[in-house]
Amino acid sequence: MRKIALITAALAACLSFPGSGSCAWEKLRSSDAPLAVVYASTGDYSVAYTVGENCASPYNLVNSPNSVLSGYLSLIPSSLENQGFYGIDSTSGVMMEGTLWGAPPDDTVKLLFATDISTSLSSPGITVTRIMTSTNSEMNESWPVTLTYSGQKLVIVPSSAWPKGSVFSVYYSSSIIDINGSPLSGATTLYFSILMDYQAENTASPIYDRKVRVLIPANAYAEDFFLTLSTNSGTPEIKAANLKLGSLPGSPEFVNSVAVRPYDAAGNPVQPNSACVVTLPYPDANGDGIVDGSGAQLTTSDLAVWMLDEDKQLWVKQTGASLDRSGKHISLPVGHFSSYALMGLPDTNPDLVYAYPVPFRPNVGDTARYGSWNDLITFTNLPAHGKIKIYAISGELVRSMDITAPSMKWDIKNSARQTVASGVYIWEVTVDNNRKTGKLVIIK
Repeated sequence: MRKIALITAALAACLSFPGSGSCAWEKLRSSDAPLAVVYASTGDYSVAYTVGENCASPYNLVNSPNSVLSGYLSLIPSSLENQGFYGIDSTSGVMMEGTLWGAPPDDTVKLLFATDISTSLSSPGITVTRIMTSTNSEMNESWPVTLTYSGQKLVIVPSSAWPKGSVFSVYYSSSIIDINGSPLSGATTLYFSILMDYQAENTASPIYDRKVRVLIPANAYAEDFFLTLSTNSGTPEIKAANLKLGSLPGSPEFVNSVAVRPYDAAGNPVQPNSACVVTLPYPDANGDGIVDGSGAQLTTSDLAVWMLDEDKQLWVKQTGASLDRSGKHISLPVGHFSSYALMGLPDTNPDLVYAYPVPFRPNVGDTARYGSWNDLITFTNLPAHGKIKIYAISGELVRSMDITAPSMKWDIKNSARQTVASGVYIWEVTVDNNRKTGKLVIIK
């Protein structure tokens, strides 16, 4: 239930001395009771009013059903965190989670405020910019508009139609003033999207992650449509699915995700009738083929796209994805939009592991061929996890090391941290049920 506060002007001085300018706002009383009739009085003036959900609109003030003997009656939802800017809206677009999606090309856009805008005091600096085209090309194109005020609404009318499939930003300054002469809100930037043309190829991206892309071919829909895209991995369904990753074979590691929701112009869910393509990026700043920040040292070849089974809240690995190492992303053709995640299964194949140099002769002086005490013996092409074990030729275990990186060095010491003697040694790399062995020769 919203708490309603009655704000009335103490107009005694104004009424007695017109033009004195000494009016002030005074809170008479507030009420939590639904549909309660409340009578309040300051002594000189009294107001009777009705409160309830019918008059607790967050952006449309409702006239009092009772007479106002003096002052100005304002019913304000006092629970609003921001008594200035309330939201964005349009005539025909669809509002979802506070964002305007799929506005028609000839639609008007409205900025909504919690109090009436002063038409005489306000001079809003509105800048409307086309920031993205239907092909995902970044733009910085100023779009001409005209502005009108209507109570608590600032209406933006495009001078020319919004291009289909585009994304726009609306920046407004802090010079929007309410009827009491106070600034309504600080400077803010908002975003909205335009319906996509079903007869043209479209590419959509989230506002804050342009590397995530969804390509929709021409005629994948029978009418104009729009998508909502979210890379928020903290939603309940994704968090629930991520909790189950440890129980899946190989324990895949989560990298990122995107939720794709398609709708027709009226906001009804509608799936495409032909294959579209979802592209997810992976981080690899130095281009070494290792996914940055991955706990298991994932390589790019370990990555795959998974789709969320929303009924079971479980990730399901998909086939047919293609890896673009130069673009640092993976793309998957899809026939049904859902939530998708980029995940990696740690490499468990030790077949490519080898050790060098063989033989190791650090005192010869030919470091390129025989190594040195600084370079030691290197194991490379290691899997994402597992163990390296080194045995004497007799079979005695000399050293055991956990695999923590794609390449690791053995410092020529045993488990007691003593330098081993010259001789022949056997190395073994194990990961899950896979195993590879090789030979080392040390000549000091």
